[in-house]
Formats: sequence, structure tokens, C-alpha cells
Amino acid sequence: MAFRIKPGEALPHAIRRMARAELADARDVVTAPRRSVDERVHDVRTAIKKVRALIRMVKPEAPRRRIRRADRRLKNVADAVSGARDAEVVLTTFDGVVRAMHESPGGSLAQARTRLDARLRASAGPMRRHRTTKKLYARLARARRTVERWIPNEDRWCAVGPGLTDGYRRARDAMAAARRSDSGADYHAWRRAAKTHRHQVHALVPVAPRKLKPRVDALDCLGDLLGEEHDLTVLEETIRGEQACFPDERHCDHLLHLIAQRRLRLRDRARPMGEKLFGERPSDFRDWLHADFRAFRRRTAGR
Repeated sequence: MAFRIKPGEALPHAIRRMARAELADARDVVTAPRRSVDERVHDVRTAIKKVRALIRMVKPEAPRRRIRRADRRLKNVADAVSGARDAEVVLTTFDGVVRAMHESPGGSLAQARTRLDARLRASAGPMRRHRTTKKLYARLARARRTVERWIPNEDRWCAVGPGLTDGYRRARDAMAAARRSDSGADYHAWRRAAKTHRHQVHALVPVAPRKLKPRVDALDCLGDLLGEEHDLTVLEETIRGEQACFPDERHCDHLLHLIAQRRLRLRDRARPMGEKLFGERPSDFRDWLHADFRAFRRRTAGR
């Protein structure tokens, strides 16, 4: 229950506790000797996304300069380790698409995979080099020490309500933009906004468990669909940028055709799910969550 508000807990205390816990986990994972690079990168990025979601949730009530600085520093840390994760995803997604071709990945496909594997090893450096790992550890430790600077003072709905509503609105608008343009970049923007909204809602699940827990589960399903869609988009861009690694152009064209088909199927599944999650107006979402928050506070007063 670390990343959830506790009954009777003041909002500033809850946000401080959650942010510090996530940053402590991220800091310790960086130097975990028995974890693979991929596992460490995933855990660090997830922890940072959660803390950045908290930062955006309290942004309207926190000092602007401190909020921007804290968010920028965490984004820089995430960017520093993203290369290893992105390269791993390209290779894993490539393997999945090749399996769908129902043929042995030999010949030109084996050569293409070798080239992608070399790219993976080259970009996985930030979590392999001891000196860089120490710097990441220090940056995460500093971010944890400075959490106090951006925590809001208010222990009322106004400390989180505007930020929650804005997060919902951003995800809703990003969904609409993705449907209009049908571009990979806009679907990725929708995914990021929906993930931020998911982390914010998860932090408040105890406020209305019967409503918010199913919402978190649905957002997880949506995130999986949009995440796979984005992985395929990145793979497509990689293949188009390195077509020379395919001695047989037919394999390249077949891969691109399969990728396009799978992306369309994922988008077809994600759109109705998004409509259910973001179909109501932001003001309606705000009003019922505010009412549940007041009821939660009355139930847990004095604990």
C-alpha cells in the first residue's frame, strides 16, 4: 500500500511519503547487483513516472519554479536510462513479429537481428558503466532529499483536485487527438497521458475503492494495448531506418506489413476502451471524485 493514501493521512504527508518511497526504491535499484539491466531500467523508469505523476497532481498548488525544476531533473534521469530500455524493446518486439511469420528466423532475418542486437549492447551502457551508475544513484538520492521543496501545504481537495482534473483532461484530449490524426506520435502521447492519470488515480484508490480500483485495472489494460502499439511503431521506424540490413527485401516488406496489421488491431481495441474511461466531461469526473474525497475524509477523521 506504499503508493496509496492512508485513511486519516494528511495530503502533504501522503505525497511526501509516496514520493520518497518511490525515489528510494529507484535509487537502490540502480546498484542492485543481482538484477538485469532491463529489470533495473524498467523499475527506475516506473518509479520516476509515479513521482512525476504526483508532481503534476500537486502542480497547481505548489511553487512553480520548484515544480518545474523537480520535474525536469527526474525527466533527465529517465532519459539517461531510456536508451537501454528502448533498444531491448525493439529486439523483443522484432522477435515477436518474426514468430508471427511462422518461419525460421534465418538468413537475412538472422542478420537483421544481429545488427539490432549490436545496437542494444551499444545503448545499454548507462546502466552498465560503474561511473554512470554512481551518478544516477546520486541524482536520485538528491531528488529524494529535495521532495520537501515541492510538497503542497494544504490538506484539502484544492491540493490535488485541480491537478487530478487536469490530468484527466489531458488524457481525454490526447485520446481525441490520436483518433483524429491516427499517427503513432499521437497514440504515444495518449499513452503517456493515460499512464500519468493511472498513477494519480492509483494513489487515491482508498478514497473510493469500488470505483477507482476497477478504473486502475482498466487503465492498465489500456496502457498495455497502447504500449504494444508504441513498441511496434518504434520497431517500424527502426526497420525503415535500417533497411540495408535486410538482404532480402521481401522479408523487410513482410515485417512492415505484419507490423501495420497488428498496430491497427491494437488501435481498434484501445479506442472503445478509451471511450469508456474518458467519455465523461472533466467537470463530471472532478465532481464525483471530489464528493467521494469528502466522504472519505468524514469516514476516516480521527484515525
